[in-house]
Amino acid sequence: MKPLTKLGEQRVEDGTLWELWERDGVLTLQHDGMPCASSFTHGSEDSLAEIAVSPVSRAGQPVVMIAGLGLGYGLAKAMECLPKEKARFIVAEPVESVVMWARSYGELTGLWADKRVSVETAAAADLCRKRTGSLHAIIMRHAHARCVMGLGEAQAFFNALKGGSLLAISLARPDRRLEGTLRKAGFETSTTAVPASSKGKQLRMHTILLARRGRFVPFAERTAN
Repeated sequence: MKPLTKLGEQRVEDGTLWELWERDGVLTLQHDGMPCASSFTHGSEDSLAEIAVSPVSRAGQPVVMIAGLGLGYGLAKAMECLPKEKARFIVAEPVESVVMWARSYGELTGLWADKRVSVETAAAADLCRKRTGSLHAIIMRHAHARCVMGLGEAQAFFNALKGGSLLAISLARPDRRLEGTLRKAGFETSTTAVPASSKGKQLRMHTILLARRGRFVPFAERTAN
């Protein structure tokens, strides 16, 4: 068996530990010893980004927030789906080392040369409170840890989105409590199941929770009006 190598670690203010490990070319990001992102299995993260940006694929200047970078696969897929020159991708990642590792290791290091990408070392909800009605999509990944979200945070996400846009959250399993919080904030919610990975022999499913702010009006319909 190939050796397991620790590439980095950072203990953050809340006392939890973030680590990056590598074995045989596969990167694994861990939070307090629990894997939360992997370069081997990121199928649900790809699906998450693709679904989140699909309603605004025709927007001329889409602005997308990536709430939690992981290893960067959600960001990469969003950029692939929105190749427009004037698109903007805001990464909200409060753990500085996670950003540093994404820049330094793996197959996605080239993303950071793209001037459409900017990084904010802050929580996504805090950034959203300053961006009322300015975002076309918010992509949030919680593949293993439970997504703990208060009503104030949910309302910040709601207020930051344009009408018809999506807050899309990946989850290891359905979370009725989270759905209820989002509905209280004004969102319309639905869920869909997607494969956690396209690799490996065992098929595991993740849940994508879609929270939409109102009805999306097609661009052709807007022009007609």
